[in-house]
Amino acid sequence: MKKKILVSAYVLGISAIGLTDRAGAEDLSTVYQMAMTENPNISLAEEQVSEGVASQVNAFMGYLPQVSATFDREWVKQRIDRSDNTVFALGKGNFDNRQRTFQLQQHIFDFETIMDIVASDMGRMRLKKSLETAKLDVGYQTIEAYLSTLAAADDARLAQIEHASMAERKVDIDTRQKQGLATSYESDLVAARLAEAEARVVATRTSYQRAFAQLQRRVGSLPASLATLAHNVELPKLAETDVDHWLEAALKSSPRVRAMDYSIDERKAALAADVGQALPTFDFIFTDTRRDSGGSLFGGGSLTHEGVAMLRLNVPLFNPGGRGYEALETRSQVDQARYQRAIYLRELRETVTGTINELVNGPDRIKALVKGVETHRRIVDAVKIKFDAGQSTVLDVLDEDEDLFAMERQALAAIYSHLLNYALIHQVTGTLDDAQIASINQLLDPNLPMITASTDFATYSHDTMPISVQ
Repeated sequence: MKKKILVSAYVLGISAIGLTDRAGAEDLSTVYQMAMTENPNISLAEEQVSEGVASQVNAFMGYLPQVSATFDREWVKQRIDRSDNTVFALGKGNFDNRQRTFQLQQHIFDFETIMDIVASDMGRMRLKKSLETAKLDVGYQTIEAYLSTLAAADDARLAQIEHASMAERKVDIDTRQKQGLATSYESDLVAARLAEAEARVVATRTSYQRAFAQLQRRVGSLPASLATLAHNVELPKLAETDVDHWLEAALKSSPRVRAMDYSIDERKAALAADVGQALPTFDFIFTDTRRDSGGSLFGGGSLTHEGVAMLRLNVPLFNPGGRGYEALETRSQVDQARYQRAIYLRELRETVTGTINELVNGPDRIKALVKGVETHRRIVDAVKIKFDAGQSTVLDVLDEDEDLFAMERQALAAIYSHLLNYALIHQVTGTLDDAQIASINQLLDPNLPMITASTDFATYSHDTMPISVQ
């Protein structure tokens, strides 16, 4: 039979006493959809895509005909005081002149404009992939915040249980001291551990509230309640654990990598456009002009209508467009984009390799920690019996208690770390989708008592149900 590792949501054996009503618990899928709808990072990326589309439209407009109409009206006041031309009249006069000009200019060949269109298209695709990246990031951050909140709740429960245990130790040692069976030194040892437990309760409560605040920031609104892990869950496993497989998947599916590819292509096109500034352009220009001259002291008025069609070949000789030679700057930007991609791929390999190793070894580590918790529970019981019989000291009891709670915390951390690594490997490779959300969501049990931002952990105690490992 296929080996399975079943772990309790309450790995520490924490009971559900004191939780609030079950109705209305929000599972991971629900919170995930809330984040996809309300997170402003996604809205910002969507607006950037709209900007990219508008930029592409504007680039295409650069190759459409340029049409303009100009209307001029002049009021001229002239005065001739002396003239050797007998035709000109001496004196002064006011004249009204009007002119209407219609012009159409169409690029026949303009390499710079063509490459601007290509660059804008690459920019639009880059922004689309950036939007997909934003959704992946928000998705993973939502999973992380959700599981971190559950982990913080478990830590707060454990701190409360530890405090209750230390409080029992304090009552017991005080009773023994009154009976002359314990010293003040032993009482002080227990009091010191109790104070540490009290401080830990306050710290974990603060961390729990901070986790809910972080979840609210990721989602956009505070979920009314959260569903917790089921009592027994099967840790999700990867069908493929080869690092190169996941790296290949990242090159194909990761929108972050694809956005970098489009960024390189975009800057290459921008480089070509800058080079195009120094290339000849070929345009067709048509001008239609109508002039209505009111006359002047030098001659009579006139009404003319003139149409001109011409082909213009413009050959840049120096400093085209008055912008210098921008290609020198853009060439460096192309290299920067390439280096950024190379740097990220190295980071990606490191992340994938480390995450895969943790996912492969995680279940065995969890299994070992679970066995360690069970063993430490038996040791604590044995040491307490020996203490009652006078064969061990209270320090032995306190140390074994501390070791037990420390291993329980490690077991909890290992379980949540495994779930986060499962989400992370899909996020960095661009394969995080509804299937992965569902695989984690099915580990939650909405029928169990839920947790809220105001859940009180004061009444929690250990459950006797052992951790099941098959």
